Amino acid sequence: MQHISTVFSQLLIEIPRHQFNKVVKRYDGDKREGSMSCWTQFCAMIYGQLSGRKSLREISLTWESHRHKHYHTGASEAKRSTLSDANRERPSGIYLEVFYWLLNQLREPGIKHEDAVRLIDSTTIDLCKQQFGWAMFRSGKAGIKVHTVYDPKANVPTFFSITAASKHDKKAAEEMPLLDGATYVFDRAYNDYAWYYKMDQRDIHFVGRMKSNAQFDVVEERIPTGEGVLKDEVIRLSSAKSKTDCPINLRRIQFVRKEDNKQLSFITNDMKRSAEEIAALYKQRWKIELFFKWIKQNLKIKRLVGQSENAVRTQIIIAMIAYLLLKLVNKHCNSKVTLQQLAILVAVNIMERRNIIELMMRKKPPKPKKENINQMQISWA
Repeated sequence: MQHISTVFSQLLIEIPRHQFNKVVKRYDGDKREGSMSCWTQFCAMIYGQLSGRKSLREISLTWESHRHKHYHTGASEAKRSTLSDANRERPSGIYLEVFYWLLNQLREPGIKHEDAVRLIDSTTIDLCKQQFGWAMFRSGKAGIKVHTVYDPKANVPTFFSITAASKHDKKAAEEMPLLDGATYVFDRAYNDYAWYYKMDQRDIHFVGRMKSNAQFDVVEERIPTGEGVLKDEVIRLSSAKSKTDCPINLRRIQFVRKEDNKQLSFITNDMKRSAEEIAALYKQRWKIELFFKWIKQNLKIKRLVGQSENAVRTQIIIAMIAYLLLKLVNKHCNSKVTLQQLAILVAVNIMERRNIIELMMRKKPPKPKKENINQMQISWA
């Protein structure tokens, strides 16, 4: 009879154990003898994400209910208190490296920087001020921001950082590792002329929203072409500060959105793409907004299972790893099942011995063979 591992074990195959151990060794993560290993911590937390557990108590209790299936993962017992200690004390950087290793498995080889398009945005997660004092950002409120760079073609985050919600989006963007020659798309929260100039000097293209009170002089008026394009102008920023911060020609495109007739003004340093292409690039921002919506609905990042900054980082990073695991399986199987449908199927069947490909193809498992009644009667006799 063919042996079939649990759905959970099949998902973890995407992370080679030797690769994981290399990272742990670099951080000296398992230095405390007798404590929970990094691998067990990771398995328990990723199990909690994929199965939809809401607390450490739920994770620990349900994880232990499947102890006879831990053998296939190489993990062991995960007591609630020990798991809490590991999340608080063990470097979250271990799991961040695992995230980037997995990300490389999803990337298409051979894509040049000048062909790359990336979306930049952030999402805020509100927290209880009494429990998360380190994340205070406004009178009476606490919260964190997940600043993200997103690949709209592969539909995966290529970079993210976690900060207190008090950190402004454009300050976080200045610390992001941007690719020379690529194109970045963002909204008005990232309006910073000095940052625009730095990107231009690195041959990075950007497309953003222009503020309504921006001061500028029109250098050249181009003939507006393309559906919805009202104006296409080459401009020069004219306020005293912007002249110093960004002493280059830029492009202003005024566009009317068909859905609601709203007028949008884009600012870019891309002089080659058509105005219609610039508008289409900005329209892709809905993909990163859908990504934020998806992870909040399907992963456990709105309800945190630890209160320390390191525990919060660990939980969110492992949530991102869970997202990549689902993406990898969906990519390998080339299934028509949506990512949300896959997340539901995995949550329900996570510790079942089901072939994950058959599960995604919605094939019925083979019926067990009927035993011979006479033989059963003889054995009872």
